[in-house]
Amino acid sequence: MDLSQLFGPRALILLAFGVVVLIGSAFVLSRVLKSLRHGFSVRLQLFLAISFVTFILAGLFGLLAFDRLQARAAEVLSTDVSTLRVVAQLVADFGPKLAVLSASLGGGAAVAAYVLGRSLAAPLERLILAAEAIARGERRAVLPPPVGREVRRLTDAFESMRRSLEDRHAMERFVADLSHELKNPVSAIRAASEVLREGAMEDPDAREHFVKRIDEAGRRLEVLLHDLLALSRLEAHGLELERVPVSLSAIIRSAIEASDDRLSQKKLCIEGELEDVSVRGNERWLRRAIDNLLSNAVRYAPVASVIEVTLRYIGDEAVVRVRDRGPGVALKLRARLFERFVTDRLDADGTGLGLAIVRSVAEHHGGT
Repeated sequence: MDLSQLFGPRALILLAFGVVVLIGSAFVLSRVLKSLRHGFSVRLQLFLAISFVTFILAGLFGLLAFDRLQARAAEVLSTDVSTLRVVAQLVADFGPKLAVLSASLGGGAAVAAYVLGRSLAAPLERLILAAEAIARGERRAVLPPPVGREVRRLTDAFESMRRSLEDRHAMERFVADLSHELKNPVSAIRAASEVLREGAMEDPDAREHFVKRIDEAGRRLEVLLHDLLALSRLEAHGLELERVPVSLSAIIRSAIEASDDRLSQKKLCIEGELEDVSVRGNERWLRRAIDNLLSNAVRYAPVASVIEVTLRYIGDEAVVRVRDRGPGVALKLRARLFERFVTDRLDADGTGLGLAIVRSVAEHHGGT
């Protein structure tokens, strides 16, 4: 028997729709069973809740339409007593309407669950990613903007935890680095003082030599503490002062002029083009970063050589380049050159903090 002749095309469409509903139900059931092991997601909870409400509404609509269905059944039975044909006629009359109603309610439930679930779950998922980044040691992980009262409170709690961990981590690094770097100058001072105590004070030349060593070690301690405190303050609290429009080219020119004496001592020459570039930033810290770059170049540049300093816009970024003709950096140190206390120790005057300060200032101005 040809089903299309018995039921008609609308009934076959309804049958196909029923198959789709069964497949969708099986998919939802599989997600529910999976969630029993791993926990229900916000999206699935919303979908089930909205689907339950939709099912209740569909039942109410069905009850309201029961009288019409009963009347139509009586009408069909009065003209055709074939049970199969009665069912086919009822399905043909009411099936499409019920299918459209079910599809509309089901589709609306799915769309509502997706939209609401995305608005609620997406911020939570981003917050989870940020928390995982913090757990991996990325103390500057950016937390997502809060959405809703509960998520806002959760985000604020995570931000408070992140700042506490960052401050604690900064303090631990400060203490560890300070104790490590204080060893050499303190040892030099103690050694020189012991020699002086043992009789070197009676020899003017020896006395002058060891007093000079103590003075050099003291100056190194002063520079070291100054740089370390500045870097720790930057890493823990960022640029606390207000950022204003400043001329980066003027800052570089001023730093070059302040370096004239050191440049003259080594017969160095500054060359390069400085474009007129202005940025929003902290002038004092930007000047500190430029001074560190120039000092590093002067320290390692050969006598009577050229230091190239350029400033230009590349895209929407201001790019500063300082290049000397020195021996270069060992390959094994290049990837870590801007980390604190990374140095090849070719020059005892360096603390290994200058370039770390440069990197921190650049990062707090949105650069690298």
